[in-house]
Amino acid sequence: MAPATRNSKVRLLAVDVDGTLLCGGTVDPADADALRAAVGAGIVVCLCTGRSWNEVRDIWEEMNLPAPRAPVVCAGGALVVEPDTGRSLYSRSFDRATADELAQEMHGLGYPVMALVDAWREGFDYYIIGRHEDHPLYRRFFDRREPRMRQVAELNRPDHARPLRISVLEERDRAEELVGMFRRRFAGRVEVQAIWLRSLDLHIVEAFAAGANKFTAMVYVGQGCRIGPGAMAAIGDDYNDLPLLEGAALSATTADAPDELRRAADVIVAPRGQRAVAEFVDMLLANRTDRRPR
Repeated sequence: MAPATRNSKVRLLAVDVDGTLLCGGTVDPADADALRAAVGAGIVVCLCTGRSWNEVRDIWEEMNLPAPRAPVVCAGGALVVEPDTGRSLYSRSFDRATADELAQEMHGLGYPVMALVDAWREGFDYYIIGRHEDHPLYRRFFDRREPRMRQVAELNRPDHARPLRISVLEERDRAEELVGMFRRRFAGRVEVQAIWLRSLDLHIVEAFAAGANKFTAMVYVGQGCRIGPGAMAAIGDDYNDLPLLEGAALSATTADAPDELRRAADVIVAPRGQRAVAEFVDMLLANRTDRRPR
């Protein structure tokens, strides 16, 4: 790795977790070392994940990043968490009427519906509409998780928490069809995408309130550090990273990322699982980015 000389422009680095930092269920020691070197060079490192805080906390602890430790962007940008305490700092949730309309439409298609909430405030992780125990994809999804769930019939009651994310699980072809359907049905009201969970070989179709994404959450994190988008770099590999790559001043994606991400990124680094994060950090610390014109 290049000597830890601070990049003249980048002051904050956003790092996607699944598929970028985490491959095969573990963090490559070279990637972890690179991020610690970035912090040592004065760059704020922020993990940005589609996972909830409870699902990413062990990974954050494994990183053992030195102080000062930045907040963690969770739930695809719908939540920002202070990692040392687990306290929620920022959230962008659905209004209850839209959440319930979307959830009922999903459930009406035969899906158990998962509605993620702010666990720090509510004391549990998910509302569940419908039975998930009989579905193989859902059993696979929850096999390595121990979420605290509440079974409900609707999301529109005044005493219900407002969801951060509403999702269902599907195979790839059907997932893409659902994304198109919900985008048309809820245009302008929700953000919808399908993410491939490689370790589980399934797709999660997930919806967020309009404007909830990793980039808007990173802007919030940057405000606390007095760092604007013009001094932000980002690396990610899937569709929920696209707003982040488009909004950051300098962005990278992996060589095997979807075409849309490779077109949006300034830098193409190694494929997933081949120390892509370390390669990008090495470029930043050496003030060398091999940047492509947009």
